[in-house]
Amino acid sequence: MFKEENEKIAQYNIKGESTVINKQNLNGLWDEIIMDASMLKEENEKITQYNIKEESMVINKQNHNRVREEQVLTLEEVSQYFYMPIIQAAKELNVGLTLLKKKCRELGIPRWPHRKMKSMQKLINNVQELGEKEGSAGDMMRSAIAKLEKEQKLMEMKPSEQMKEDTRRLRQACFKANYKKRKLVALLGNDSNERLADC
Repeated sequence: MFKEENEKIAQYNIKGESTVINKQNLNGLWDEIIMDASMLKEENEKITQYNIKEESMVINKQNHNRVREEQVLTLEEVSQYFYMPIIQAAKELNVGLTLLKKKCRELGIPRWPHRKMKSMQKLINNVQELGEKEGSAGDMMRSAIAKLEKEQKLMEMKPSEQMKEDTRRLRQACFKANYKKRKLVALLGNDSNERLADC
């Protein structure tokens, strides 16, 4: 009986099932164990690769979400940069130009208002210079400047807002006055150069 027990060896395969074998079947069992071990190794490699892929996907998703969270732009944030060109504003905001344009459209800004704001600021400066030169119509100039500054603030809050008609007329009048001044300076400059050439 003791001899019979030695001949039978209880062995567990990888799946946890008990198998009883004789010495004659030992070679076949050995092959089966090697095959099960190689299958186990392959499964472990697949699991490891899957875990690595899953971890990299989680990291990519975290980075992707982090980037999106940083690029949330509000109208108040963007409006601080209306006085500079859009390329410079994108650099200052640390976002791409395309993303800034997309966010502006979402915020209701169809065009970047840099040129409009610059024109309005130049108009205010021209009216202030004109008021300093004239002096007598100070109250009227101050009210005009206050009205222009109010319209400028409205444009900051609503960049899609167009200039009012009287503001356009005033701007055109300032353009004409500056043009005439430049033409007069150029004409006087040419006359003095001709006089110097005649001597």
